[in-house]
Amino acid sequence: MGCGPTPEVVATKKIEVKKQAPADAVGYDLRRLRPRDEEPLAGMFDRLRAQAVNDGKRVAVLFSADWCEPCRELEAELGNRHPAEKIGGVQILEVKEEDWTAVTRMDEFDALRVRWSEVTGSYPLLLLLDEQGQKQEEMKEAIDRLNAAGVEPTLANWLADTRPRV
Repeated sequence: MGCGPTPEVVATKKIEVKKQAPADAVGYDLRRLRPRDEEPLAGMFDRLRAQAVNDGKRVAVLFSADWCEPCRELEAELGNRHPAEKIGGVQILEVKEEDWTAVTRMDEFDALRVRWSEVTGSYPLLLLLDEQGQKQEEMKEAIDRLNAAGVEPTLANWLADTRPRV
C-alpha cells in the first residue's frame, strides 16, 4: 500500500508546475544519498542530518523508487520553486531504492527506513523529522491534516505549516 499523494494532490501539483515562481522563490534543498564503499548508509544519513540541524535546517527524509509513479510526481514537485519562507529552512535527504539495490545493500536501506516505518517496499515515504531525528509527521498524515483544516495539501504548504513558530 503506497503512501503517495491523492489524485487531487497530484492534479494540484501538475497545475503548480505551470505557475511562474515568485521573485523570492527558492528550490527545494535536496540531497540524494548514494552508496559509498567507505560509509554505511546509517552513518551517512546521521552525519548529513546532524550537519543540516547544525546549519539551522529542519530535515525530511524521502524513500523513493524510480518505478513508482507517485514518486515521479513528487520529484516533479521537488523541481519547483516556492517562496523561501515556505521551504527554505528544510533539507530533504533522499534515498532511492535503485541506488542501494544496484550495490546489493538493500539491508542498509531497509534498516534506515524501519527507524520510522515498519513497512518496507511502499513508496514514496516522506517524513519530516524533529531535531532528535524522530518522526514529526509523515506526508500521508500531513495530507489528511491539511485537508481537514481546509489548506491545500501541497508539499510547500506542509513544510510552511510545520515550521517552528517564533
